Amino acid sequence: MARPRKSPQEQRRHVVNIRLTDAELAQLKEHAAAAGMPFGRYARETVLGKRPRARPAQLIIFQKLLYELQSAATNFQQLADVTGEEVYARWARYTGGQLVEQLLGRNDLAELIEAQIEPLNMAGHTVNRLAHMANSGHDVPSELRDEAFEAMRAALEPLHEASMAPTAANKDAGTPPKEGAQSPGPSHEPPSRGGR
Repeated sequence: MARPRKSPQEQRRHVVNIRLTDAELAQLKEHAAAAGMPFGRYARETVLGKRPRARPAQLIIFQKLLYELQSAATNFQQLADVTGEEVYARWARYTGGQLVEQLLGRNDLAELIEAQIEPLNMAGHTVNRLAHMANSGHDVPSELRDEAFEAMRAALEPLHEASMAPTAANKDAGTPPKEGAQSPGPSHEPPSRGGR
């Protein structure tokens, strides 16, 4: 469904040109990124006297991760619904549920998560392509399916392994890693906990 048209009073039709030095432009872009806002929106709000508050960088990283994981889970679930293959449903549960739970509160993994966002996005595009094919009534070639599983596994395995390790705080307190944690299984299976 299309977005409703804004009234003439709500439409942003005017453009304001200002000149900035390279340093000023870089600083403005840096502030916009720190606030987690698009550059234009940040500039508009600042010009209008609003002071956008910076969001913690870790929050922005986790939001990007959650978006990528939920997108992949949705595509895997679509594949499961169309094909009836349980392996897709297991990947949907893993990417959209189990891995999210494993990574919640793991601020110590923010740097690793940030490094894995791009590989996860690329793997997600591969899975999206499979879902599109299946939703369009086409058969999913096994080589594309294998490519998607391998790309997703490569993107998620470092996150899975790191999430199984205890946090620095837990190490100091002598808390063992989560019980039942297993390494990733066969290439078509998502990493799992115990016998799930």
